Amino acid sequence: MPAIYSPAVLKSPEKSRPADSQPSVVCVTNRWQDEPEEEFNPLSAEQARQWRLRQHPSPIWRSLAWQIGVGLVAAAGIGLVWQSEMLARSAAYGMFAVVLPQTLLLRGMAGVQGRWSPGALLLRFFVWEMFKIALTVAILFSASRVLGEMSWPALMAGLVVTMKANWLVLALRTANRSPDGKG
Repeated sequence: MPAIYSPAVLKSPEKSRPADSQPSVVCVTNRWQDEPEEEFNPLSAEQARQWRLRQHPSPIWRSLAWQIGVGLVAAAGIGLVWQSEMLARSAAYGMFAVVLPQTLLLRGMAGVQGRWSPGALLLRFFVWEMFKIALTVAILFSASRVLGEMSWPALMAGLVVTMKANWLVLALRTANRSPDGKG
């Protein structure tokens, strides 16, 4: 890497340079500059079709199944550790407060990619997301009436564990992928 400064610049200009000489040139390099990018070549229609065939579809329904499984395991674990059916039901209801709205959102968004403009698709997603949030809040407000005796901490534990199951799915999917990104 070339020097960032020239030693001649550090000396006093009056003492270091004769009157008829040119001033020293400072060589500055940008150490933060990105490496030059490869030239972009668009894919042909056949190459794009082949690429799409190699890609795995988004495991949206598999993610929902994982959420249900993780939520049920969390509810059973909470019930077994504290020997309480009420805690297990509360945690399972927390799982339900995540899974039902998520299922309706996924069903509402299923198969609309090609038929809608990007703006309309985004609006549709926001409408379904607002519906999902409103339904989740309604389910949580109705918890005490539906369950009777309940535990809010257990319900919240079931809710949070179920929501975070998506990270588990992502981690497992990334761990199973081969180094070349095709697995």
